Amino acid sequence: MWKYAAGSVVVGTALYGLIKYFAGGVCRCSARLDGQVIVITGANSGIGKALALELAKRGATLVLACRDTNKGLDAKTYILRQLKNENIKVFVKHLDLCSISSIRKFSVNLIHEFSEIYALVNNAAVFYHPQHLTEDEYEVTFQTNYLGHFILTHHLQTLLKNSVHGRIVNVASEAHRIVNVYDLNAVTKCQVEFRDHFIAYGVSKLALILFTRELSKRLRNTNIIVNAVNPGNVETSIFRNFPALCNPWLYALQWPIRLIIIKNPQQGAQTLLHALLTTNRSTGQYYSDCKLALPSPIAANDKIASEYYQLTLEILADKFNTESDC
Repeated sequence: MWKYAAGSVVVGTALYGLIKYFAGGVCRCSARLDGQVIVITGANSGIGKALALELAKRGATLVLACRDTNKGLDAKTYILRQLKNENIKVFVKHLDLCSISSIRKFSVNLIHEFSEIYALVNNAAVFYHPQHLTEDEYEVTFQTNYLGHFILTHHLQTLLKNSVHGRIVNVASEAHRIVNVYDLNAVTKCQVEFRDHFIAYGVSKLALILFTRELSKRLRNTNIIVNAVNPGNVETSIFRNFPALCNPWLYALQWPIRLIIIKNPQQGAQTLLHALLTTNRSTGQYYSDCKLALPSPIAANDKIASEYYQLTLEILADKFNTESDC
């Protein structure tokens, strides 16, 4: 009998070690954010919702920027019930990143309502989304994950500059490593050609890291720090269009393994939380598992970052101008 008991202990210990390993880093920062306004895109579910709860625990005033405001209101109710604190302020506002007019309207609303914001978390994203063009004639994955956040960030810079220590956190992914410069330029310059879903997603995340790098240089003489964050592989609704996971039977077969190697939303939010709370003022960096990490050589290339920023402005053409729209 003791052999079975010993075997159970060994197996249990090994499983626990694996779960802890894949759970990744944990934010140890204990700083408070009382009254600080933080805007989170895609905050009605997944990582965004988990991050919002963690920030609310620290007293932050939250703006949940959601395409589906009903789900946003559900998230607000969940947060307030969890904390049972009537002093926490949570605002739910409509934002459709696939619509430049919606981004502009959202930004104007915030400028009229708040004098400053402490942080902007560009978190919303889609993966394996059916390919089609938005009302602005950009591919939906590209605009949701990158272009919409590029525009939103510029619109909110004034509010960020009004804060004593403004922060921009761009939620990236290790998927940025699977694409090259050719993919980056091809996807960006031609929005109508069909792309492999993994390539489209990887390009959007590489674009965010390049944007982080270039924007940090353009804001070097301001109070704003800009960093990109890899949350890891997290169990969220982002996989709702992915054939291997949206099929309930296939998902059930994978569930025991995913339970071990895939993070839950709270675990996925830890590195974002670290980027918002850390006293480290370095900017233009890439964080993973609550510590600085090296992105791909392409993502770390200043020349590519500068050129890609200009290319982004070119494809936006007359739809957005950093001088007149900010």
